[in-house]
Amino acid sequence: MLIVRPVRISDLPVIETMAVDSGIGVTSLPNNREKLYEKIQTSLGAFEHEAVAGTGREYYMFVLEDDGQVVGTASISASAGFEEPFYSYRSETMVHASRALKVNNRIHVLNMCHDLTGMVQLLGFYCRPNLSLRALELLSRARLLYMAAARGRFGRRILVEMQGILDANAQSPFWDAIGRRFFNMDFPQVEQAFAQRSKTFIAELMPTYPIYVPLLPDQAQNAIGQIHPDFERPFNILSREGFEADNYIDIFDGGAVLTAEVDQLFSMRQQLRAQVEVAPVLPEGAEEMVISNHRSDQFALAQAHASLVDDVLFITPDTARALSLTSGQIACVAPLLQAEQGRVAA
Repeated sequence: MLIVRPVRISDLPVIETMAVDSGIGVTSLPNNREKLYEKIQTSLGAFEHEAVAGTGREYYMFVLEDDGQVVGTASISASAGFEEPFYSYRSETMVHASRALKVNNRIHVLNMCHDLTGMVQLLGFYCRPNLSLRALELLSRARLLYMAAARGRFGRRILVEMQGILDANAQSPFWDAIGRRFFNMDFPQVEQAFAQRSKTFIAELMPTYPIYVPLLPDQAQNAIGQIHPDFERPFNILSREGFEADNYIDIFDGGAVLTAEVDQLFSMRQQLRAQVEVAPVLPEGAEEMVISNHRSDQFALAQAHASLVDDVLFITPDTARALSLTSGQIACVAPLLQAEQGRVAA
């Protein structure tokens, strides 16, 4: 059975391996044991926090288990840029006009900003290669269903940064056209530096005036708002949830930034709470569902067969053990995302 749970200190060795395997694509998984240990410790403190409302500083790390083996990880930052601005480029149109020359031109420009500072951020998503779409969806959605269990800790708006286009040498055409002009660093170097520090040290030295997109090389222009092929499956999952590309892009590789209203996401709208009844034999009509124990501390989530009858959720003893649930307790249940793909897309 696939289970999503909070990270533990004992998971550090496998998280280290994932940080290496993820390469430069997941900067929130730094290839640095001390940084990863610090993230895990921060996550443990956040999950143990008893206050109903969060401070914004909280960071939550989850892992996906397959038959007891950790095969994926994903995280939530309660407030992007809590301690320093969260930088991005805002994609805008500037009008250049001359009445005398009868010229009126609309020019695509990029303006550095920190408009997204303070939004909830999904980050740190990585799974072992060749995992099923079902596994990826479960890990991705677990973060949202945790937010449903601890709604007061999170704000109204949410964002996800997607990795942008890279060439065969793992270089970013967007970075080469802009960032490299101000730093003697190639893209993998700057991504590693960001993983160890933050974007602030880059943003403070980048140009603050508008960047005129038509002046950039064609490769850089074509990379704006695009998504690396390796991130297409996570992107499709998030799109079905209700995330949409906004007019913001990553300041390093120009990758798309997806945003949404938290309470309008599919998992948030479709989740409901029901009283648990543990039954060796499920009532007729049992189907696959996503189920969590709806706890903010000892959180656990799985996809399992269950029956929902008159606000009572019938689950098997195996599912009950996996989620630490007993009859009479409250669980959170949501339909599968794939089954609802058409409705979400509409």
